[in-house]
Amino acid sequence: MHEVSVASEILQIVLENAKESNIKKVDKIILQVGEFTCIEGSLLQFAFEAMKEKGICENAQLFIKKIKATSYCDNCKEEFEVSYRNRLCPKCNNFGCNIVKGYELYLESIEGE
Repeated sequence: MHEVSVASEILQIVLENAKESNIKKVDKIILQVGEFTCIEGSLLQFAFEAMKEKGICENAQLFIKKIKATSYCDNCKEEFEVSYRNRLCPKCNNFGCNIVKGYELYLESIEGE
């Protein structure tokens, strides 16, 4: 369950950014997670809730935005959604396409006072 290490890293980054921005209490954290990161949202939420300590993050809520995996076909220049089971270009059936979205893991924003 790598969600625990991801939650730990998120909290560390949030604490560092809150300190730099003079935020005394974090209310909301928005995270973008790509479909191909293999991060399970509910497990990440659980790990986050278990790991946040008393202090500036104790009442923080974690919101996860899922990013759909998309691929680009060099053959026909088509961009399309892909899944683990189907990575063929729907236009030309090329298999050698480049995944352009889906592996992201970004801290989008931190809100607080």
